[in-house]
Amino acid sequence: MLTSDPAVAPAAAVAPADVAAPSRVIVVDDTPDLRNLLRLMLTRGGFDVVGEAADGRAGIEVARRTRPDVVLLDIAMPVMDGLEALPSLRRSLPEARIIAMSAFGATQMAARAVAAGADGYIQKGTSLHAILAYVRELSGLSDRPSSPVAVSQEGALTDATARPVRSAPQAGDRDGAGPSRDEAFRLAVQHAPYGVLEVTDEPSPRVREANPVARRLLGGNPATGSLLSMTAPGLAHHVSTHRHEPDAVFEALVDAGTVRATLRRVGSTLLVYLDSTAEDVGLLRRAIATAAHELRGPIAVIDGAVEAVSWGRDSLSGDDREDLLQSVKRQVAQLDRVTADLFTATQVHRGTLHVDLHDVDLGALVTELLGDRSDVALRIEEAPAVRADALRLEQMLGNLLSNAHRYGAAPFEVVVRGDGGGRTVRVEVVDRGPGVAEDFEPHLFREFSRPEGSVATGTGLGLYVVRTLAEAMGGAATYRRHPEGGAVFTVQLPVA
Repeated sequence: MLTSDPAVAPAAAVAPADVAAPSRVIVVDDTPDLRNLLRLMLTRGGFDVVGEAADGRAGIEVARRTRPDVVLLDIAMPVMDGLEALPSLRRSLPEARIIAMSAFGATQMAARAVAAGADGYIQKGTSLHAILAYVRELSGLSDRPSSPVAVSQEGALTDATARPVRSAPQAGDRDGAGPSRDEAFRLAVQHAPYGVLEVTDEPSPRVREANPVARRLLGGNPATGSLLSMTAPGLAHHVSTHRHEPDAVFEALVDAGTVRATLRRVGSTLLVYLDSTAEDVGLLRRAIATAAHELRGPIAVIDGAVEAVSWGRDSLSGDDREDLLQSVKRQVAQLDRVTADLFTATQVHRGTLHVDLHDVDLGALVTELLGDRSDVALRIEEAPAVRADALRLEQMLGNLLSNAHRYGAAPFEVVVRGDGGGRTVRVEVVDRGPGVAEDFEPHLFREFSRPEGSVATGTGLGLYVVRTLAEAMGGAATYRRHPEGGAVFTVQLPVA
């Protein structure tokens, strides 16, 4: 999130710079409102924003076409995430400054981003002033160095061949002072909800550091410098086998049972992330992480918009202020969707889920929900009144539309039609994206369920909530492939 910084005068934070030849910038992020906010900030700061993209693959194409000097690159995006896009961006733009952005933990993500080719890292939680100052510094437009916090190029956290880099101030840093690399790294590692094991890059790896979760999974307290094979021979074998790979995932047997291990090379060391393969534990941890990310994104936009408004009425045009207001409204709606799904899931588990059934004019409800949206076509073939909870029905349709935009592709359509027998009505949300992988279809409506290898976006609750609420109203939720390509999600409800 882009928080305001009370220690810095907002007007000075984004005063247009006196730059003879503005650096060319592209912004790659899957949140349009955040792209708009960053574009506004960069333009006022003297940069020339020459392109935007909503995913890594599109970002690569925009970069090749515009040849920017600076790339602001989100890490977590659909289609292709930032870490996947980084190598291609670095090859095509060897002289450009690539700055990664993420709402995830600064220490771990900054290390991975820099190792993959980024020149710097910004945690979403940083003020607009700090972001602008950091971009200026990496672009060679500022003589004032930023305070090194969380991660630097030194030590085992970055690739030895990466160009010098400093991390931008992180969320919560107000005076510019921050912990040293070792302090920040150890703090993040010690509190991680998964195992983190740092080992040497040798045929027989030795332990450098292990956090509490890793020690618990390994069943002991491996001493610094000890052979990993003495504590976990199976894990040591896999690490030794995969140590020449930049990124490897495998399962290994340790004292606590089978764990999923992710091996990543960062400089001269290897980091091994360990997670229990117990499905409930893994699901819970992924759910917490993705829900936090979904909440921080809208908060980032809202905080940034508030900071931009604080620049003063004369600093923004009427159109800019209206755009910011609409951004805030959209992000508040997104927060409402996320919290509603979390609360609904909690009610399901507690056995307190309640639906308030009334006769609902389905055609009027869907028409009002879509409003003046030009990106979704509405086709009503037959819309008798249904027996439903109007507020819950809005939640369900909102989730299906959000799902279509997140994972599908235009054109989008909502179709309301009867079943031909006069007993139920179907509301179909249609897109022309890639559809759902056949092997994942049986898992679609399960709680926190995600396809293997998918980018962690969304809470993993949207379709689960849709199905649960539909069944609570005496209906059903289903999925089928569109005959011309794409997905059709259907909510079927009883006629009143």
